Order: sequence, then C-alpha cells, then structure tokens
Amino acid sequence: MKRILIFLSFSALAFVTFESSSSSLLECPVYDSKTDNNHHRDSDFSDLLGWGLHFGYTHSAQTVNDPKNISNHVLRVELRENDLFRTRTGDFYRAEIYENYRAQFGVGIQYKFKVLIPNEWEFDDVRALIAQWHATPDRHLGEISRSPNLGIELRNDRFLIRTQTSQLPINLDNKNGMTRRQLYLSEPIKQNHWYEFDIKAKWVPSELGYIHIKIDGETVVDYQGPTSYYDCRGPYFKAGIYRDYTPNTFVIYFDAFSRQRLDN
Repeated sequence: MKRILIFLSFSALAFVTFESSSSSLLECPVYDSKTDNNHHRDSDFSDLLGWGLHFGYTHSAQTVNDPKNISNHVLRVELRENDLFRTRTGDFYRAEIYENYRAQFGVGIQYKFKVLIPNEWEFDDVRALIAQWHATPDRHLGEISRSPNLGIELRNDRFLIRTQTSQLPINLDNKNGMTRRQLYLSEPIKQNHWYEFDIKAKWVPSELGYIHIKIDGETVVDYQGPTSYYDCRGPYFKAGIYRDYTPNTFVIYFDAFSRQRLDN
C-alpha cells in the first residue's frame, strides 16, 4: 500500500514522500491558495465569472439561451478551422474554460455537468476533448504539460473516455513512462440531447484511486486503480473543445456544473 506523508520545513518547502516502487522524494513549494480550499462549486453558466479562459475569439465561448429551453442560460462553445489559442506550450486548436481549483489527492470528489451536441457539430475522426481533468505540472522540477489524467472526447459521433497516469516522480515529456487506458467507448450519440455526466473520482497515483462515471444515470465506467501523476498539486477541470486539426466547425453546449467533496 502506498502512503503519502507531508512535512513542512522552515525553508518553505513541502516534502511529499510517496512510498512506492520508485522510492521517490518529491519536494513541493507551499501553496497558499484559498481557491484550493473551496471544495464546493455550482455554476449555471449564466456568466463566466470565476472561470479561467483559454480562447481567443468572440464566438469561442458565449452565454446564450438553452436551445431546448429559452428561459435557461447555458454556455455555447464554438471552434472553427483556424481558431488557434496560444498557451505557454504553444498554439493549439482550443476554446476552453477551466477551474483554478486543484483537487486534493486521496479525497473523493464528485463532478456533474450536462452537454448537448447540436447539428452544428460537424463530426470528424479526430481527437476532440470536451472535458478533461488536467494534471498540474511541477514546473519547479522541469515538468511540462501532459495529457489529462481523465479526458472525455467526442471521436466521430461517440463519447470516448480515457485516462493517463505515470509511476515516475518527474515527467519531462508526454511519452516515456506513461500508462494510457481506454475506459469507455459509447454507441453513436444523439444530437440535440442533454447528456448528464456524473463523475466520482479519487485522484491518487496508486491502486487506491477510482473513477466512477454515469451518463444519464447509467454506469459506464467503474474503474479502480491509479488516477493521477506524482504531482505536488491535483488536477483541475476544463470544459470546451480541445482538438486536432480539422476544417470542420464544432459547436457544443454546457450547463449545470457542480463539484463537491465526498466522504470517500
């Protein structure tokens, strides 16, 4: 069994020791973030206050009327052929919002949200993440951004759910030492239907982790095992569209996001 021991030193470093086959000692700065202590959140997407923004165009992300209920407000995300957005790791085809909250390791967390794929989504056989739990790289140790610990894609006309983890204490690239798992591939989806996602996860780089996912009340993932990298801070949630190149236009709607801690 792997244990996580945290000690604070007078040099303002937190030393996190993971007792595992790697026998690694991970040194972490002390993070003084009130955001990380806000373990409950509800967002109806009537506005984007409190969300981080990774998009560059007016059409990329907008609060609009629900296409199924004009009295309800939802988030509309659109990504066109050449909609690139630059981050510290380069230019990518993306239009996303993200939370500043970093999940705690070893604590169960429940996430809920709804997505609707309209007729405006022009299906293509490319990777297109619509939700992801992105790891927080240990930049003070030279780490770069990596594939998400959990990603929900729309590949062609099917939901595809995958994880990526690693037993290495430091990941300097996105290839070596990575373990990728496909957890679910759906039947062809229905357009113009509000899909309700209910995700329960415990982020930990050991067999104590889990991911349980329901779509429209039906269990589609019941996974036990590693769910994170060996990082100083836990993953954070992103929603929108992050994809490979295609000339097609993708449009998606989001509603009713919530996050809360569980009793494990």
